[in-house]
Amino acid sequence: MSVTRPLPIPDRAESVFTYAAPTLVYGSGAINDVPHALRGHDRVLIITDAGVAATGAPERVAESLRVAGHEVHVFADSHVEPTDASLQQAINAARDRGPWDAFVAVGGGSSIDTAKAVNLLTTNPGALLDYVNAPIGGGQAPTQPLKPLVAVPTTTGTGSESTTICVLDVLDRHVKTGISHARLRPTLAVVDPDLTTSQPPMVTASAGLDILCHALESYTARPYTSFEAKSAEQRVPYCGANPVSDMWAQRALSLMAESFVAAVRNGDDARARADMARLEGRLSGTTRLRVGRAAGQLAAMAARLDGLSPLAVLGRGYAIALDQNGRALRSARETEPGNAIGIRLHRGRITATV
Repeated sequence: MSVTRPLPIPDRAESVFTYAAPTLVYGSGAINDVPHALRGHDRVLIITDAGVAATGAPERVAESLRVAGHEVHVFADSHVEPTDASLQQAINAARDRGPWDAFVAVGGGSSIDTAKAVNLLTTNPGALLDYVNAPIGGGQAPTQPLKPLVAVPTTTGTGSESTTICVLDVLDRHVKTGISHARLRPTLAVVDPDLTTSQPPMVTASAGLDILCHALESYTARPYTSFEAKSAEQRVPYCGANPVSDMWAQRALSLMAESFVAAVRNGDDARARADMARLEGRLSGTTRLRVGRAAGQLAAMAARLDGLSPLAVLGRGYAIALDQNGRALRSARETEPGNAIGIRLHRGRITATV
């Protein structure tokens, strides 16, 4: 049994939504374009983690930059699921060896978010917590421009190469929070499907379900018109569902239905990998920005708790639980009560209808 509650009607409804994304270079071999993107920037710091470094991808980028005449250093100690401590370690290392003309992040969302924090704190004064969102931190905006940041994702799911957000755990307060400002958005996203072929099946599955969470969360978010009107300086990227995010969310679900299981089962399936990388390159980050951070609502929209299957996926603060009978997840939008997204996982098959 579902209960529909009408959305609050604002006194002055918002009539404007925002959309932004970095320049995108996509396709097999796109990684080779990084030196061209950074021409004129002599000293470059590559930020990655030990696991990604072991694949050789960061060194491949570093060597191509060196051949092009850049001085390159690699920081390979990014922390999976960054904390204030791990970010500070990266910031200190970058400050010790700086200054830098540009940054390249090679890896998943954790490495990209680490690079965002390093870029912010090597170009602007103050401490990390000064910029963390209030009330945990000071919520301060950067006063100085940041350096170019090229994001090269090696997983398909976080969308961090498209977003203005750096997510972190503040250890002594036991909270996950973030830093959010338009200047944190990478200058360029380089999405090369070839970099994802070495992903183990479980990493592919986890990242893919992260995309699914982003798309579902975006598609079922409150519309931007249900919020109070804001002035230009008050508007944030996560403004609510809108026509652009709806388009991307629907396309994300379609591509997931076509290619997700194939990519998990066979990492060498070039078409499936390319589809998943397309999701990472534009759809995941775009839909993620629209949702208003409605994390947790997906689990609530799934059917009754005693009907949940053993499959429960957690990734970067998102949670989704799928009913074992494949019950439809219904839209939370009062303005479009007929919308429904059907997701069914049965004997290794995933189908989605919008």
